[in-house]
Formats: sequence, C-alpha cells, structure tokens
Amino acid sequence: MTRLFAERLWGVPWSVLAVLALVIAAIYVVVDTSGGAVGLRWWVLRWLHSLCWLLLALAALAMARITPLPPHWANGLALAGGVAYAIFIATSVLGRS
Repeated sequence: MTRLFAERLWGVPWSVLAVLALVIAAIYVVVDTSGGAVGLRWWVLRWLHSLCWLLLALAALAMARITPLPPHWANGLALAGGVAYAIFIATSVLGRS
C-alpha cells in the first residue's frame, strides 16, 4: 500500500492525480462540449477534452510506477495531452468568431 502513494508531485501522490484525471475524463465523456458543431469540429470539441485528461491520467500512472507503463513515457503522454488540449481550446475559440 505504501508503494501506491510513494511517488509524489507537490506532496500529492501521482496515483491520486491519475484517479482525479480519470474522473475528469469520464465527466467529459458524458458532458457534450460540442455546442452543436458539425463534422471534424464536432469530433474535436466532443472528444479531445476527454482524450486530453485520459493522456494526463496515463502520464500520472506512468509516474506513479504502479503500472507496467514505463516512467519515461510520462513526458510524451503529458505532451500529447497538452497538444490535445491546445487543439480543443483553439477549435473552441476559433469557432466562436
């Protein structure tokens, strides 16, 4: 049990951050953020926010070292989550104008 909470970021265990990110990802699977968009814009606004949080959860699990995910994958997963979020935000902002 101590291994589950051993690795930390700012005093918070990576495993707790992973669970939090998974909860947020699950919320955005249910909540439709597309706002009536169509086509590729709909897909980006509907699913990329959830994908972002899923990638961040995987990065946190890699850092927690309680899964088979290698810790050196964490940076790439976190970067991919950031790119997904940037695309989501850009699509959201550009769609308003």
